[in-house]
Amino acid sequence: MMGRRWGAVVLAGALMLAAAAGAAPVQLEVRAEGPDGAEGDAVSWSAVPLDLPEEANVLDAMVMTEAPVQGPWRVALEPGRYLFSGFTPVELYEAEVEVTAGMAEIVVPVLEIAGGVALRCAEARCDFADAATGLRVTLPQGWAVDQPYFADLGDGVLAEEISTVFFEDVEGDGGAVWFLNPLDWISDETGPCRAVAQGVLCTFDESPAAEAAFAVIAPTLQRVAP
Repeated sequence: MMGRRWGAVVLAGALMLAAAAGAAPVQLEVRAEGPDGAEGDAVSWSAVPLDLPEEANVLDAMVMTEAPVQGPWRVALEPGRYLFSGFTPVELYEAEVEVTAGMAEIVVPVLEIAGGVALRCAEARCDFADAATGLRVTLPQGWAVDQPYFADLGDGVLAEEISTVFFEDVEGDGGAVWFLNPLDWISDETGPCRAVAQGVLCTFDESPAAEAAFAVIAPTLQRVAP
């Protein structure tokens, strides 16, 4: 959907806008902090301005990395409120931050999904039903699902579609994963998405394990009135 140079073009545009407005861009180092307080895998980053005019195009204003970054993401941003989002094959990072003059570093924590793991499937197949959201789905053996939720869009507004994460329940990194209706996901940049009955399922890598799980999960997704 976007060329590899798109992020650089957007960044250059942001700097020109800042200069035109007389606001000096703030030079930042953005870091991801894992659950144990340490940095992990390389991260694909995006920064979305939150104080845009209603007629503004969010995608045009977004600043993002061209490729995953190991270590701090060095970026220059005009002062203002931003939603920082980061993705790795195993973690999601997110934080809303007010960028101000003189700021040098931003630490973005792991995005905590309320409730954690809802079900780990040890049988050939496992039916899962969530009373709070009405989500129903079948998991293949060796997969798990996080507690479903309605994403917070800000100002007390919740998304209409259900979000959750389906993942291969293996030790360490590298397991397959599918995200149901993830926020701030850029198709063909973060990873591919596929339309399903309850929105979209997105993944970083279409591996054989991911494909096998998709064949079970996707056709069984449904929502009933809680």
